[in-house]
Amino acid sequence: MNESRFTVFLRQLQTDLKGFAWFNVLFFLFRVAFILIFGSRLAQGLFSADTFTSLWLGLRMSLKTSGFIMLIGAVLSTVPKLFFPGWKADSKRYYWYALCNFLFTLLFFGRIPYYRIFNSGYNLMLINGKNDDIYAIFMTAIQEYGLLWRLPLALILAACLCVVLKKWLGTPTHTFVTHSRKETLGKSVLILAGITVFWVFVRFGGAFGYTHSVNWENVSRLRSNLLNEAVLDDGQALYRVHSMHKRMKKSREVTFTEEELRQMIATTGGNPDGATIDEAYRRTITEEKMQTQPRHIVMVLGESYAQWPFLPQFDSVGIYLTEKGRKFAASPRSMQTQYMLSHGGGTMPAVNGFVSGLPDTGIYLNYEKASYEETYGTGIGAVMKQLGYKTVFWYGGFGTWQNVGPFVRSQQFDEFRDATSFAGYKGGNAWGVPDKILFDNAANYIKQHKNEKIFHLILTTSNHPPYTIDLKAAGFDSNRVKENLPDTIPDDPNTLNELGHFWYADHVMGEFIEETEKEIPESLFVITGDHGERFSFAKEMDLQSISSIPCIFYGKGIDPSWLPEKQFGSALQVAPTLAVLVGRKGDTYSSLVPDLLQKQNFVFNHYLWGDAEGIYEQKMKQEEQDMPDTEQGYFEKVKLLADGLYEEKIKPVTDWFHAATTTPEPGRILIDKDMSDADRDHVVLLRRIAVWRILKGNRIK
Repeated sequence: MNESRFTVFLRQLQTDLKGFAWFNVLFFLFRVAFILIFGSRLAQGLFSADTFTSLWLGLRMSLKTSGFIMLIGAVLSTVPKLFFPGWKADSKRYYWYALCNFLFTLLFFGRIPYYRIFNSGYNLMLINGKNDDIYAIFMTAIQEYGLLWRLPLALILAACLCVVLKKWLGTPTHTFVTHSRKETLGKSVLILAGITVFWVFVRFGGAFGYTHSVNWENVSRLRSNLLNEAVLDDGQALYRVHSMHKRMKKSREVTFTEEELRQMIATTGGNPDGATIDEAYRRTITEEKMQTQPRHIVMVLGESYAQWPFLPQFDSVGIYLTEKGRKFAASPRSMQTQYMLSHGGGTMPAVNGFVSGLPDTGIYLNYEKASYEETYGTGIGAVMKQLGYKTVFWYGGFGTWQNVGPFVRSQQFDEFRDATSFAGYKGGNAWGVPDKILFDNAANYIKQHKNEKIFHLILTTSNHPPYTIDLKAAGFDSNRVKENLPDTIPDDPNTLNELGHFWYADHVMGEFIEETEKEIPESLFVITGDHGERFSFAKEMDLQSISSIPCIFYGKGIDPSWLPEKQFGSALQVAPTLAVLVGRKGDTYSSLVPDLLQKQNFVFNHYLWGDAEGIYEQKMKQEEQDMPDTEQGYFEKVKLLADGLYEEKIKPVTDWFHAATTTPEPGRILIDKDMSDADRDHVVLLRRIAVWRILKGNRIK
């Protein structure tokens, strides 16, 4: 007997709802597994109110992902079945669900090492990853993150889940029969109304409007970064990447006028009458700090050379891990900041920031045509050449990575030397040579050019996965570290190996500095890192431990009293500080920000800001707002405004984060404090000026 369309529709709808339920349960189980895997990091323990809140918010978020999967399944199966009785709806639906099953299982297995690396679920690093060295990433995944066992295990689990899924979809459905046209019409209207209510409920994540909805931008309500990331299933995390990338693309639109640009320049301390942005921010040296101008200035930009091992709470292991760095920092011939904010969360953002001297705008300068046509006068290469130095960029990897070789050569670096040009090029891994080979080559070059004025920027590679240095041969004492680990650091072979590579990077850097200083005593050294945020603690930590980098100026003639007490800084300030230290009276340089020798109220980078009390996430004030279309989380709203994407006057949004102290404390990842209106406006304007500089060029007219 042929069933009516009404009966067919309800039978198919029940199966669609089974799929909806399946993926909600699957995402819930993945979420629980994710929290359990990293649960030892939770300062408040696994069974806290925040954990249950995370699971509840996550369940609501996954309604959206599951609803989307169900909708596609219905379009492929239920809808055609209504018009073509012979349509194999069940098989089409199953194949779609099975595909999603495999996809999300693979994504979940990939999320585990991804979170270990970035302390985040899938984020914007995926976008930049497409420009990365795919072979090096692949080899790292194999050697460091278990691709060869994770992938088969994920596929086996996905296959098993598909078997269960098929049985679940095959469970009996109820047959609904109507006995008259009027009854069919009436019930159809009710069902359509119910479906409409259901989809509104799913669309807003368990609510019936934006006011009480949840989305990836407003669910970061918890004190724990881990629990905030657990809320997002991998579908929502990928949607976050898509949304942020879409907004970043819009940052390429410069909608303000020349007059508005000049007003921004004046507000941020520049000369609004300058013909170019570089000229508008040109500064003149009025006092000579170092009596003898150093011939060789060496800036070591250490891969993942974070500040945490320098902090007092990690002295038990940090004294050994950063023995050389601490030695230079403690010298009477050095000055250092209490913390420094990096340019970004990766190596290339750091290179872009130093080479351009511009704050982060979400635009990768190393791929911009303008970067190869004119010079960023605020970049560290341009600043040092302006002061009469030859400039050499050293990289322990390969110049083809992220186009870094051509990029730095186009930005006032006279020479670029990478692994392929090094004597003794052997060993290493897919990312480059061991740091010792890099430093040995730089040391030999300096000896051969000891009477020249040269600025060297040395970008290291060894403190990066895969961790393949022979640490025992290098002299690393793993027992000394293992016996002194605090409870905030995991005690396992992988962590010890990673800590050993930090020690190695610090050790060979220190030997290089000692050798160079012996050869050329008047040399000046800057020791800093490209970023923090890669080390995995046993417990969630404060933002300084997670994100900050050290900054040490060391050499003959340095007076630590030049630096204000408890000075803090951002990586943008390194170039102007070098200029003030080594420049002669009357010399000029360009910088959008002041040097570190001046007192300041705040500093900022791509998502943090800091003052004398600590480091905080950028956010808006705690006020209500009518949103234009959708409720936005404060962090993303700040990014929108900072990148010049929003032209309307935006009122601050509600702060969902719990209040916290302004003093960093172990076990607290989020430190809460509002940036003042004036400081926030300053950051926004500097970023918009940078967008103009990148997209429209140096000239203001």
